[in-house]
Amino acid sequence: MISAVHIEDEPRNIDLLESLLKTHCSDTVKLCGNARNITDALLLIRAKKPQLVYLDIELNQGNAFELLEKLNEQHEFSFHVIFITAFNEYAVKAFRYNAVDYLLKPISTEELKDATAKAVDKIEQSLGNNNVLEVLRQFKASFNSSKIGLPVSDGVLFINTEEVVKAEAKGSYSVLHLLNGKKITSTKNLKDLESILPESLFLRIHHSWIINIKYLKKYYRGKNSYMELEDGSTVSVSIRKKGKFLDSF
Repeated sequence: MISAVHIEDEPRNIDLLESLLKTHCSDTVKLCGNARNITDALLLIRAKKPQLVYLDIELNQGNAFELLEKLNEQHEFSFHVIFITAFNEYAVKAFRYNAVDYLLKPISTEELKDATAKAVDKIEQSLGNNNVLEVLRQFKASFNSSKIGLPVSDGVLFINTEEVVKAEAKGSYSVLHLLNGKKITSTKNLKDLESILPESLFLRIHHSWIINIKYLKKYYRGKNSYMELEDGSTVSVSIRKKGKFLDSF
């Protein structure tokens, strides 16, 4: 029996995979736990030492590749991986080229059974996981620190942070306004978005706004102070955030 854990930040997807494994793979795989973010995933993997990890790529405050890199740096990456993703075509090609197991959302029962059987076979043959490390190297080379992955309705969109002029809160979502005038709606809220945007470029000036300080044009003082950006738009500065903003300059 192969021991496995599931790293995923959506509760309904956690329940779904557990149910599918119990129904279709219970004779080969035992699910020993799940985690919803990188910190908890590190603790879970170190405690359970699984042979197989079902790993969603986009996690709370990070992604699967950051998790694998941390584990690899500490020589703790000894398990096999099945990626679960609604990812872009580049990632799927990388997985296929390097013979890395992956599942596309929504998860197909047959694909889950096939990917699990392949992973179990590799584990039983004591095959290494260098193919996963190669994918990790490719992603590090292709997406440098100026790029971030944004979860959107149909996958994950990679954008250059320097192209973002500002980000706006829209309930549990956020809207990014780009230099070319386009708008991107992300399923991350503004607080989560703030945690992944580079602090050297972005500043939270209002509960509804984050701005790229590279595109500041003019600050207007007063009780209702506001900011003019290079694209001609204006953004309010909250009283609570005003001091931090002025201190930045």
